[in-house]
Amino acid sequence: MSFQIYRLVCMGLLSISLTLCLPNNRMQAAEKPEFYEQVYLSEANALKQIMGDLKLEKHHRIISAEQKKIIQKRLRRKLPEDSFNYWAGLRNGKVERYALILDEEGKHFPITFIVGLTPQAKISEVAVMVYRERRGDGVKRSRFLNQFKGKSGKDPLEINTDIIHLTGSTISSWSIAAGVRKALILLEEVVLK
Repeated sequence: MSFQIYRLVCMGLLSISLTLCLPNNRMQAAEKPEFYEQVYLSEANALKQIMGDLKLEKHHRIISAEQKKIIQKRLRRKLPEDSFNYWAGLRNGKVERYALILDEEGKHFPITFIVGLTPQAKISEVAVMVYRERRGDGVKRSRFLNQFKGKSGKDPLEINTDIIHLTGSTISSWSIAAGVRKALILLEEVVLK
């Protein structure tokens, strides 16, 4: 073995042993997710953005066991919620818009967002309210969120099917798409039926 190769091997082993022996090494820090809350919209501001000047009525719905089975079948995953709140936006006593504020798990922490829906169960608008990680917050951009406008329960609302993910925000893109789909299905199965 030549001296240069021997030297490189020894330096590599030394580097690995130092990394493993240090109590606060980079490997440990990289494994711990960092909580970093970024609030873009308060509840009041999010509702104003979605509902405009409509009169708001807040409702609370409990999801029955039968409804939960149907929702989970449509979502193709478990539904952690047993109840949820929604807002109806009224003009002259008639519902013109619905809004749901939900959380969906991101890479490590939940993302809070609002979904505006028409009485015909079509998405009118989506906005990210709170993002809790250092990376991946590109999903707050209108270029990503505008893809949901006009979609209904007939659309897949899935990344790489009818929604294009954002590079650098891939997991968050999947989370928002899953959350918007959940909001739409909750409206259809619990509120409108």
